[in-house]
Formats: sequence, C-alpha cells, structure tokens
Amino acid sequence: MRTSLAATRQPAQAGFTLIELVVSMLVFLVVLLVTNSLLVESLRIFSNSGRELREPGTELALRLLREDVHASVPTTTTILPSHTALHCRRLNRTAIWEMDGTRLVRRTLDPDGALLGTRPMLDGMISFRWWTPVNEYGNVYGLVHIELVRRKPSGASALRVATAAWKSVGDTLEAAHVVAGSRIDGSPF
Repeated sequence: MRTSLAATRQPAQAGFTLIELVVSMLVFLVVLLVTNSLLVESLRIFSNSGRELREPGTELALRLLREDVHASVPTTTTILPSHTALHCRRLNRTAIWEMDGTRLVRRTLDPDGALLGTRPMLDGMISFRWWTPVNEYGNVYGLVHIELVRRKPSGASALRVATAAWKSVGDTLEAAHVVAGSRIDGSPF
C-alpha cells in the first residue's frame, strides 16, 4: 500500500522562527541599554546624596561663609593673607569667623558687642586665612578671598572630593577657596 505524500508530512512544530528571535533579542537589547543608563544615573545621584548626608555641614558652612561676606562690610581689610578672625558686620549683628584650635567657628554678636552664640562649623581645620585684593591705585576690589585647609575626612571617596568645593592637597589634606563679593568701602552703615 502506498502512502500518500500528505500523510507522510510531519505536523508543524511549535516555536519561534529565526526572524522572531532576532527581533525579540533586539528589543531586549534596547531595554537593557535604557535600564543601564538609568542605573548609572541613579548611582551617581545616590553617591552625591550620600556625600551630602555624611557631611551636610561642610557645604552649608561654605555657603553661610559666602553669604556672611556678601551681606556685610568686614571691619578690617588686608592685602596679605591674614590668619586673624574675619569680622563680617551687618546692621543687626556681626558674624566672626575664626579658628578655635582645629575647629572653624562662627561667633555671632549683637550690635552692642554682646555674644549671641558660638557655632562650630568645620572640624579638622589646619588653616583659615583671608585677604582683600587691591588694584594698582590702592583701591579695594570689593572681593574677599578665603582659603580653608583641613584634613580629609576619614573614608572620603575620590568622587566626593571631585564633586565638592574641597580639592585634594596631597594624601591627607584638602582645601577650599571661597571668593565672595562684599561691600568693602569702610563706610559705616
């Protein structure tokens, strides 16, 4: 007995064709690329926020120092770098930034000179100095340059140092340079 050709055919097998597999792999590759870029961005955000959580006072202290200088008239001016306290005088108070051992502190005085409070701002400080540059005619530019040098915090990552205002100075130190505009004209309020 002869079997017919139709009867000898195998039933179609279930599965995917080669073209369907290639298309699905391309879609999967695009999804992986998008996921990878989102993961890299979230890790960058996480590391930056982790740095800020570990040292919230550092960036805040520099911002407060800049604002004090900007909104005040320093009581003294100096052309050469000074290691003395920086007096920032306003109408209603005076902020004094100075070293207290290895700590940078901010003392606040009322208009009569009574101490309102002392707040530690930065620990592990090596030096705090400031100066006001002058032009060729002896006039003060209106800027105050402030240089802070401190020991690197333990466990400070290279990413934290690279993204912060603090820059590495050797293996154990880091420095920040703040330049703030001020109304330095010597006139009383």
